[in-house]
Amino acid sequence: MYDTRWPRPGPVMAAVAAVVGLIAGVILGFSAPGSGSAAQAGAASKTSTRPPARTLPDDFYTVILHSERDRAVARDRAARLTEEGVPAVAVLDSDDYPTLEPGYYVVYSGQFTSEQRAQAHLGELALRWPDLAGGYVKRAAARA
Repeated sequence: MYDTRWPRPGPVMAAVAAVVGLIAGVILGFSAPGSGSAAQAGAASKTSTRPPARTLPDDFYTVILHSERDRAVARDRAARLTEEGVPAVAVLDSDDYPTLEPGYYVVYSGQFTSEQRAQAHLGELALRWPDLAGGYVKRAAARA
């Protein structure tokens, strides 16, 4: 007949299997490529919902698409324009640029070194998105 004295799988065997699995996981985790803190830091930045900070030049020409006193409304407008495919759309605080009317959050497209390039960009925007034909070129300078 059968010998019934052999150990049967039970709580002790399950605990032994868990410990062996834990040890194997730790060993593989330390030996896997990309398991260091640099990889973890990269993973954390990919899951962040905050957009990266932008550094604007002190002096540039841009195409003003919309101005709004409420920051959230301006950001929503910029997000919609970006979803529509309008290039290089962002929001800036006009209080940071004395050449702009203070008290507004400005939705703009592009940063250009010359007024002519900004005008050309406005023309391209107006051709592709007729609703943006009301945009205008403005110099944004941190110092007037």
